[in-house]
Amino acid sequence: MLSVWVAVIVYFLITIVIGWYSFRKQKTQVDHWTGGRELGVMDVGLSLSAGFMSVSWSCVYAVQLFYWYGIGAFWIITFPWLISLILIYRLSTKYRGLKAFSQPEMVGDKFGPKNRKVVALSLAIVFLVWGGAEIYVAANLLSAELNINITAVMILITIVIGIYLTFGGFRAVIATDKLQYVLVAVYIFVVAILAIIGLRETPGFLPDTLITPTKSSVSWISIFSPGITIILLTLIAYLPGWIYEADLWLRVQAAKDVRTARKGVFIGALNGLIFVGIIPMFIGISALELYPSTDSGYPEIIGFEGDAIFSALIHDYAPAWLRMLLSVGLVAAAMSTIDTCVNVMGLSVAYDYFHDKKYSTNVSFQKLITSLSVVAALLFAMFIESLWDIFYLSSGILSAAVAFPVASVFIKRIHPEGIFYSSVFGLTGTIIFYFLESRGLLNLIEPDWLIESSVGFILWGFFSAAIGYVFGKYKQSSQISKYSK
Repeated sequence: MLSVWVAVIVYFLITIVIGWYSFRKQKTQVDHWTGGRELGVMDVGLSLSAGFMSVSWSCVYAVQLFYWYGIGAFWIITFPWLISLILIYRLSTKYRGLKAFSQPEMVGDKFGPKNRKVVALSLAIVFLVWGGAEIYVAANLLSAELNINITAVMILITIVIGIYLTFGGFRAVIATDKLQYVLVAVYIFVVAILAIIGLRETPGFLPDTLITPTKSSVSWISIFSPGITIILLTLIAYLPGWIYEADLWLRVQAAKDVRTARKGVFIGALNGLIFVGIIPMFIGISALELYPSTDSGYPEIIGFEGDAIFSALIHDYAPAWLRMLLSVGLVAAAMSTIDTCVNVMGLSVAYDYFHDKKYSTNVSFQKLITSLSVVAALLFAMFIESLWDIFYLSSGILSAAVAFPVASVFIKRIHPEGIFYSSVFGLTGTIIFYFLESRGLLNLIEPDWLIESSVGFILWGFFSAAIGYVFGKYKQSSQISKYSK
């Protein structure tokens, strides 16, 4: 126990020192939010990778999906993620041609300041939700190792992140991300090795019959085990938002040139294939053999729905000294994503939402907003009921309220009022329908296949956004007509 505490505290101190060192290089608001737009290839690539190699994403969500569906889960998580990175690679030249470095600023330059504000607000909510979820997951996994309650772990993590991020800004994010990438990669690889050890110790190392995943009626080797309906709905619901995910684009914009940005994205895509695809797939399928579900439910050690497979493997097959080192990897996996989320939150609020205020360019104000963003993520984490609903909600807001306005920057004949109301309706519609659907209040009007998909509210969000665009377009046309008369 003491050794775990020592290892975690040493790591915390290292990150704080990195934050202080990064603080010394800051001179302007551009330095604070983008590191001076001078990132190299490895800065971009490893920072991108560290952002999605998180506790919740690679270590819990991806593994759980492969445990649920077998290799068919590839279409739900790995494929859309790789497609997103490929499209970012292709689009990076266009976006690097813009003077703006934040997505709300891009939208505002073309469609006006109120559009900038509504996109900024949507992004702040998305990354508040995502950052809070990451704090929640990390605290749940780490509290047992440190033998303290979950709330105390949440507070400890956010204090450390708040210190180095407030002082160091985006430079600190990039510097710590590179360290965290190494630690998380080792962490995930070691857990995969533990799965191999577990299989070797299991009678009948290779099962005589093919295992049926817990949420599928077919074998784990079935390519389309989740069903075509769920696969298509997932792609439709998630892909738009993931393509225009602000934390990814911020790294593209912060690179020193287009060539550097594209090489960095390529590195990120390779790591995505490995750490959101191949290794989680192996661990999840191994868990089907090591921790098979029964009619009474999932084994207690892997959580309510198989969400603690990593913890189970470490508990069952890792010696005490290795668990100490893995605890540091766990902390790194969490912090690599939390600091990214907080940075985007702070940027969206301080730089974009308050862009028309004189104090918005003040670095002290920006640091204050960064600190408040950390606190907001902590408070949100304390009220999370369902981790997976949270993931769905954040992805839904990205797709329904952010993706279309950002994509419209390069589309001709788009109405500014249409963009504004599309984003407003998409944001509010997604949130409202999320709460209605999560409480079963839409069961009477939704077909069974949509209820089972868990993404129905995102489609309702799309519908709301479409209504908003039509309404805004009509309103703008009416105003022009009235003015002309």
